[in-house]
Amino acid sequence: MSKKYNKKISKNNRKTSAKKDKKIVSGIFRGTGKGYAFLTPDSGEDIFIPRDGMGGALNGDRVVAEILTDANGRSEANVIEILAQTTVYVVGTYAESRNGNPVIVPDDGKVCRIFYIESIGSFKPKLGYKVVGLPYERDGDILFGDLVEVLGDPNVKSVDMLSIARAYGLTEEFPPEVEAAARNAEFIVSEEEILGREDFRGDVVVTIDGVDAKDLDDAVSVKKRGGNYLLSVHIADVSHYVKENGVIDKEAFKRATSVYFPGMVFPMLPRELSNGICSLNPQENRLTLSCIMEIDGSGNIIKSRVTKGVIKTLRRMNYDNVAAILDGDEKERAENADVCEMLDCAKELALILNKKRMGRGSVEFDIPESKIILSFDGVCTGVEVYTHKISHTVVEEFMLAANESVAAMFDKLKVPFVYRVHETPPPDKELAFIDYLESLGVEFGGGSPADYARLLASVKGKACERAVGRIGLRTMAKAKYMTKDIGHFGLALKHYCHFTSPIRRYPDLQIHRIISDYLAYGREYVKRYTKIVADSATQSSVREQIALTAERRADDVKKAEYMKAHIGETFEATVSSVTEWGVFAELPNCIEGLVRREALGTNTEYNEKLHIMKAGDEVYSIGKKIKVVCESVENGKINFALENSENDKE
Repeated sequence: MSKKYNKKISKNNRKTSAKKDKKIVSGIFRGTGKGYAFLTPDSGEDIFIPRDGMGGALNGDRVVAEILTDANGRSEANVIEILAQTTVYVVGTYAESRNGNPVIVPDDGKVCRIFYIESIGSFKPKLGYKVVGLPYERDGDILFGDLVEVLGDPNVKSVDMLSIARAYGLTEEFPPEVEAAARNAEFIVSEEEILGREDFRGDVVVTIDGVDAKDLDDAVSVKKRGGNYLLSVHIADVSHYVKENGVIDKEAFKRATSVYFPGMVFPMLPRELSNGICSLNPQENRLTLSCIMEIDGSGNIIKSRVTKGVIKTLRRMNYDNVAAILDGDEKERAENADVCEMLDCAKELALILNKKRMGRGSVEFDIPESKIILSFDGVCTGVEVYTHKISHTVVEEFMLAANESVAAMFDKLKVPFVYRVHETPPPDKELAFIDYLESLGVEFGGGSPADYARLLASVKGKACERAVGRIGLRTMAKAKYMTKDIGHFGLALKHYCHFTSPIRRYPDLQIHRIISDYLAYGREYVKRYTKIVADSATQSSVREQIALTAERRADDVKKAEYMKAHIGETFEATVSSVTEWGVFAELPNCIEGLVRREALGTNTEYNEKLHIMKAGDEVYSIGKKIKVVCESVENGKINFALENSENDKE
């Protein structure tokens, strides 16, 4: 974040002496582009923010606000501090005002109404080009600042994705000093580095990833040992190359996570590391932190340990060919004969672990995911439902087992650590969910993960299944990082951390550093990490939410791009969400669009508690089947109309 930005507009000196009761709350700033905004507090309903109470916040920023309530009980919020910025830059279209001054018309109208460019520097953008502005002064919903980047013609490949990335402060480039350090990193593993490490190069070890993956940070191997299984999960030893407090480490901490857009990645680490020496590429010596687990036939982890290792993966596998092998494809099995026995054993163990996890009450919401297909020039040519295969189950179960084992080990040691936690559902959300289920005639008293798992099983195949799943998912707390091991509600685990992806997640990298130091120097030495684990947990939780928001926006833009070719066509759809401004409808391939409330009729009634919209004799609820027409696509959003609606007839 720019110091200029921080100094100029992150404080609010609005006078509030005329107000009575005051209290301080934190929450998310929601812009409107209409001269006012709203605060969505951590608990409770949205609160109005007037023009002079915005405090320089931009849409999506996490803020601290003073809530001011007058004698008549009317409340409004006054932003007094910006805790974390989701929107650092303003991205939009370069234009000129009526008097010829350069301006940015923002892509996100909720950020601001208009951005006046105070300094254009040496840039020479053309009208209509996508550009980036850095704000430093605010007047209501008007921002003032400098032009800092010209992205180019919006019709050129990747400009749409770069526009979203810049709005969330993401860049594919690294600072020069970080690039220089990455270029100086080792590119081969020396014999000296291997000394003292456990040698797994004689084992049948493979990586299993997506076809297009380039950063391969986990590999697996399974053996039978009597009636038990010996599972080895080998993770790239990134901390060996990314030294504490070095320039690469500081940049990785700042980014905290890799971000994945359709056809584009914004990596946490420079590609020289993430795709090179840190990646577990086939037939290459690679350094690892390895979690070795002995697991019985019921899926119980009998014993486990973590060690510094060296591996040489036999082959790079992908989800498709592993699934084919495990499903008995003769051609794939013949071409991969040297790994079939190990993979068959892996399938056995994965199914055992999955059965145990489901048996203890792990909560799984059956919400389909979409796969976006791009042409060579980056245009979305298709959207499909992502197919979950047995190969995904193998990788998921093995990574969960390793993460649980490592968390349990280091919680027992009582040393500083970063845990991945998922708290119990917030009481107010759970009560609202119980009331909603009651309206459907479904009995539920809340409680444990097993109770939620039984609920989902009880509605499987029923008309209300989709509604219960979607509202149940919204009831859950957000998973986050903490320094205290309070367990993972959704997975029904007492211990959990993220150990398996140090190339793309900073918490994993940080705990790798702790584990390595513990193995080398002992328990007392790693107590020095108390502050950095707290900072890592906070930073990573914030950056993760920003990444998820940006990724969803990128997917939506590509889906909207695809639907431009289908304007006027009719589709079977299912109501996926109901809001006060309309009904969201989802197509079978997971593309979602809005049927605006006014398009449903003049006599509409929204019931927030029951998640329904009444329109005359029609009741729109989650899961209802409807037919929609793709009416328009604007700013990456899809607008549907009901088939044969008045709008269609016109």
